[in-house]
Amino acid sequence: MKVLWFEVTMPSRYENQGLVIGGWQDSLEKVVRKCPSIDLTIAFEGNDEQQKTKVIDGVTYIPIILKYTKKEQKHWDWNIYAQRVFDEAKQIIENIQPDIIHIFGTEWPFGLVAEYTDIPIVIHIQGSIVFYNNSVPPGYSIWDEMIYLKCWKHPKRLRNVWRKYKLSESRSLMERKIWDTVHYYMGRTYWDKAMSAIMHPGRKYYHVNEALRDEFLNTKCSWRIPSMGKIRLISTGCSTFWKGPDLLIKTASILKDLKVDFEWVVAGKMDESVKKFVEYKEKLTYSQCNIHLVGFVQPTELINYLCSSTIYVSTSYVENSPNSICEAQYLGVPVIATNVGGVASIVRNCVDGLLVPANDPWQMAYSILTLAKDTQRMLEFSKNAREFAKQRHDPEQIAQDLLDCYNDITHNDYEYHS
Repeated sequence: MKVLWFEVTMPSRYENQGLVIGGWQDSLEKVVRKCPSIDLTIAFEGNDEQQKTKVIDGVTYIPIILKYTKKEQKHWDWNIYAQRVFDEAKQIIENIQPDIIHIFGTEWPFGLVAEYTDIPIVIHIQGSIVFYNNSVPPGYSIWDEMIYLKCWKHPKRLRNVWRKYKLSESRSLMERKIWDTVHYYMGRTYWDKAMSAIMHPGRKYYHVNEALRDEFLNTKCSWRIPSMGKIRLISTGCSTFWKGPDLLIKTASILKDLKVDFEWVVAGKMDESVKKFVEYKEKLTYSQCNIHLVGFVQPTELINYLCSSTIYVSTSYVENSPNSICEAQYLGVPVIATNVGGVASIVRNCVDGLLVPANDPWQMAYSILTLAKDTQRMLEFSKNAREFAKQRHDPEQIAQDLLDCYNDITHNDYEYHS
């Protein structure tokens, strides 16, 4: 079966001469490479005109190099971007003539090719801009940003903020068009199943879990009950307002006011503009609240952070199935997370973790304090989380579910078009 993937990120095996260092899409690629019946081609957005098509261990990698006129560069928006992606993707489809097209994410323009081709297309749901735009933290609206930036004094800042808002709006409209056009979806949580049914009544949905990075699947490290004393919290990926950087600092402030002995490590990049805006709004600084922003870390370093922590904490306002939580669970780390999006499908409340309402720093702080003191409960959560994650992220089962999805679509697609 000839399978064509479209993804935004560059596969790490292409970029690093066959080495896999990337995230879950790279991990899923490794799963697929072990399926002899699959002839896989991956088209992705490149970043250099010198990049060429490569074949590595039987997988064909096609970089998509987007070119814009000077006028388009000056007035870039999602419509211009989508048209360029559509034109390139259409040509690749014509050249490859796949049996099925697998697209990662509704939030990128690749799904628009469904208007052009009768070849069946399945979208692997990631998040959704339509829903994410409805999940802005209280007090962090476009108007709050304008006040923070003193836009009434700086017309250029006002134009930039308004342009950012209009770009987000146009992206949302593009995504709605993709939801309307594509019939097949692949997901893994109750949230994305419900979301896809609302956005495209009558769609067909397949459950396929996400693959984890090899470093986590193969590590000999696992979480152990920490010695009593300082509470060591860890979070990852607080890069946007959707990820709850405000809830993070508000919760930490409460813990500090209670004179709790704790430290909170945050791995992954937090944009400086996000950091400064949150500190301005909350009248706090991350460093004052015992929060250490350590930036991007390699998987082995992240594993060490996780295994030496007391609790993994997720503060997001919207998520589907964050791999950060899944990786923590695979190591057996007890989890406290906001009950948003698809999180309840991967963290079973009071079974392998605790769920708290979004934007409730008081309950979040209370949950951290009570769980950190209850070693027996932490051990129970750790055992249950590890077993649940190992079952959920079993590579062989993921491969079988993916093949079943491909086969069902290619064998029955004529019924949908007839």
